[in-house]
Amino acid sequence: DRLAYEPRRLGKLALLEAYFRDTPDPDRGWALAAMTGALTFKNAKAGLIRNLAAEKTDPFLFGLSYDFVGDLAETVALMWPADAARANAQLTITDVVEGLKTTAKEKLPEIVANWLDRLDENGRWAILKLITGALRIGVSARLARTALARLGGKAPDEIEDVWHADAPPYLHLFAWLEGHAEAPSVATTVRFYSPMLSHPIEADEFASLDAAAFVAEWKWDGIRVQAAAGKDANGARVARLYSRTGEDISGAFPDLV
Repeated sequence: DRLAYEPRRLGKLALLEAYFRDTPDPDRGWALAAMTGALTFKNAKAGLIRNLAAEKTDPFLFGLSYDFVGDLAETVALMWPADAARANAQLTITDVVEGLKTTAKEKLPEIVANWLDRLDENGRWAILKLITGALRIGVSARLARTALARLGGKAPDEIEDVWHADAPPYLHLFAWLEGHAEAPSVATTVRFYSPMLSHPIEADEFASLDAAAFVAEWKWDGIRVQAAAGKDANGARVARLYSRTGEDISGAFPDLV
């Protein structure tokens, strides 16, 4: 909630750094995964939330409210029937993530409804955003990794270099940042390499440069993608596509992969 209302980049970085420093494992790792788009739940989808809302609210009123608010999670969080007993602190992000990952599909509606009954508006909003995967709190994957760099006294590029060597809840990554372990192993050919920033070169600037001493690329319209191919730890052939900020976007381009 504080991240959503903090407009300044440095303010967001301070909030993230403090959270990562003060929050124990594995909660901070799951939160990092949520902020960087690395969390998905096979059986918990937006349809589940809509069905729960239909059982708890008047459908016509819900339709009007959804049109007005424009966000499913926020609408349900505000309209969910109030309960006198609230216990946000008794439900951790690890409880939620493990519950969503391990609960059978037919049992999920009951579990999620129980959680929503136990939370206030902000807690309900957070858990529903976690399920839908669209936090919209003004934190990019790059900003989150920059906060990790500040936490561990590293350069942002050092975080980029090991980012894909660990997986949520990033126990090895945090242990390295806090000086308790070596850096996560990146001994794989299928990894992301931080790209250099692009700089425009005007025609008259070539007069003072030896063009043969540089490697350059044309600046085309579209997104800049890094392709990586090789073998994983088990020897299986793997191909991945990364955005220039290191996000794995392979799933969006299955034909290229």
